[in-house]
Amino acid sequence: MLKTVLLTSLVLLVPIIGARTLGWFESSELATYDNFIERRPKETPDDRVVVVTISDEDIEELQQFPIHDGTLATALAKLESYQPWAIGLDIARDVPQGPPAGRKQLADVIGKSQVIVSGCLLSTENHPGSPPAPGTPEGGAAFADFPTDVDKSVRRARLISVPGKPNKKPRTNHTCNDASPDNEIPSLSFQLALMYLAGSNINPDAAARNEVQFGKQILHKIDPQFGGYRHAEVNDYQMMLNYRGSHQVFKEISLLDVLKNKVRPDQIRDRVVLIGYTSEVSKDSLSTPYRETQSGSRLMYGVVVHAHAVSQILSAVLDQRPLIRSWSDLSEMAWIVGWALGGGILAFYSRRLGLFLLVVVGSSSALIGLCYWLFVYQGLWIPLSPALTALLLTAFGVRLLDLATRSGYAQAIYDQLRDQWQRGGNDRDRRGDYLESLVLRARATRQGQAAAELASQGGQLDPTASPEMKALYEQITARVKQDMVAEQSAQMAAMTRRGGNKANRMQALLNRAQRSRSETPAKPASRVAGNSPEVPHE
Repeated sequence: MLKTVLLTSLVLLVPIIGARTLGWFESSELATYDNFIERRPKETPDDRVVVVTISDEDIEELQQFPIHDGTLATALAKLESYQPWAIGLDIARDVPQGPPAGRKQLADVIGKSQVIVSGCLLSTENHPGSPPAPGTPEGGAAFADFPTDVDKSVRRARLISVPGKPNKKPRTNHTCNDASPDNEIPSLSFQLALMYLAGSNINPDAAARNEVQFGKQILHKIDPQFGGYRHAEVNDYQMMLNYRGSHQVFKEISLLDVLKNKVRPDQIRDRVVLIGYTSEVSKDSLSTPYRETQSGSRLMYGVVVHAHAVSQILSAVLDQRPLIRSWSDLSEMAWIVGWALGGGILAFYSRRLGLFLLVVVGSSSALIGLCYWLFVYQGLWIPLSPALTALLLTAFGVRLLDLATRSGYAQAIYDQLRDQWQRGGNDRDRRGDYLESLVLRARATRQGQAAAELASQGGQLDPTASPEMKALYEQITARVKQDMVAEQSAQMAAMTRRGGNKANRMQALLNRAQRSRSETPAKPASRVAGNSPEVPHE
């Protein structure tokens, strides 16, 4: 029977594997990923990254939107004087803003700087891309794009990519729309992390699969079937974005504080600085795994998302904070198969309904808890939805099959025992041989096989060889006895009622006869005495 359980589990597993291959579990797996990200213990802020924000208050006081080139140039010059390792500009400067003098000032500041990285947008089939800020030297540009999933959420970060070829020829050519295969451009977050680590004399090396390695830490790239993904758009160097939290993870300084010299140099020195909009009017927000961020929704300001991307690389290299990784396809398959078989075996050995439900709930909770623990403390994203579905489906499937099987055997044995007892057989004398016959007949009933085919299986069945079969046999025997006694009692009661009815009818007949005699008219005395009456003579 256990072989049947295992076979049943494997059969039920086939549609689960097929559904996962087709990507039907991807949405639920991404939802699980988001839930795990959000429910992780709160992490300490990363003081190596500082965000200079341009909020609605800054825009209102300066009366500038977008911020003028001259204002931005002044802020960049002040920040650079505080000696940070890197400054990332997450602000589009493809169109001049403000007076022409400010444009020239901005180009001069960026062109002379060794620490400013200007963000741009890569070209795609439908977009010509956006160039970096004016004055950006060769190698000073980095793209600010993030890949999104089907629900438009940002769960991944690019490290290196190549611009796509636009359908239409762009009006201006720049490094971020040059679709040459060898034009590999780093992302803004990756370039800033490289510059910070270089300040600590930590430089990257090439690892296998064209991956980047810092010492023993390899920044593993993901593939289209990484973790819960089945068809992710991954055609460049990407990693999962390991967020640190949803609120106040990094030190934030307003643009006005920088311009008004309210920032201490030690707040900037030897740090990574990112400048970007945190205003509602800018619409520079991205959807994240969090249900609520400091903006009051799932949206997180783009400059803050860049800060998370920088922080995850620095934390992985310097603090050994786990990066999000997954198993191989073969290991994930074995994981799902293991839970499917486990569900079937647990269901087979949990015959009582209460115990079965307790085992199902307990094993499901253990699976969820294990996946959560591995994700939080090991950075391991393994399949939960397919494994949980396999566990529940096989558990209930084997349970129903076992109930149907036991019901078929029990009914066949019950019918045969009843037939034997009605013919006067003694189950104690022939229990061993007769149980074999019952089991064979039960198999015939359940499987629809001919008795001759089953008889060819041969062998004597010992009723005590299986405690489970013995218990079943004893249970059915007791039921047969109880039913037979009940039927005999019912028959005796019926006979008694029938006998009583006959006696009642006889008594009623005698009573009627007695009443008839008592109601007959009185006869003459001579007749009573037996003398004949006198007859007159003529």
